[in-house]
Amino acid sequence: AELLPVDSEHSAIFQCLVGEKKENINQIILTASGGPFLNRSYENLKNVSIEEALAHPNWKMGKKITIDSATMMNKGLEVIEAKWLFDIPLDKIKVVIHPQSIAHSMVEFVDGSIKAQLGTPDMRLPILYAFSYPDRFCYNQIKTNFAKIGSLTFLEPDFKKFECLSLAYECARIGGLAPCILNAANEIAVDKFLKGKIKFLDIPEIIKIALDKIENKQSPSLEEIFECDRKTRSYLNQKLFKTE
Repeated sequence: AELLPVDSEHSAIFQCLVGEKKENINQIILTASGGPFLNRSYENLKNVSIEEALAHPNWKMGKKITIDSATMMNKGLEVIEAKWLFDIPLDKIKVVIHPQSIAHSMVEFVDGSIKAQLGTPDMRLPILYAFSYPDRFCYNQIKTNFAKIGSLTFLEPDFKKFECLSLAYECARIGGLAPCILNAANEIAVDKFLKGKIKFLDIPEIIKIALDKIENKQSPSLEEIFECDRKTRSYLNQKLFKTE
């Protein structure tokens, strides 16, 4: 069966690859908005409020994903997804911060040319493409005004400030159950942050504890992945938060 991506970044990559040969891909460039804390220093993140973390500048999303955007864990998960979805080596997947969220992702080819899929940040567009592929349905409800946007900028991510992004790359390199542990621990940590039980910068620290304590295994079965997810959540809840 053919998998059609719906997330805006992976839809953008998919669209850029239509008609292209896989061996001609030099690198995939995932764009990230940088979230609400793009212009805040690491030191300035120690006491951010839940409300501040939920104030995304471009996208309207659920609370969990909005916090993931603030930590850039969402981009880390997208790196792992892109690796498997497009069967691309990790060293060929790069993240750049693009505050305007107009270029949804790009693909650089071996000749140096780059394709990008651009548009207003609206999830209806990638969802529509998944429904209409390989055609495009006429849809006049969303327009992109480049003159009004004015400029598009791109920045390197700060891996110290956005440690969750660094952890995701590390787990993708380690492989096995590491991405499962990462995901489960992140979900627990984000939930605790949203409930006011931990601080924002505690999120990556909790993930590191889980990665250190939960045993990894290469080439796990589906049952072992489910068991790892359960074990990670149980360990963090019982050992760190004294709950079931």
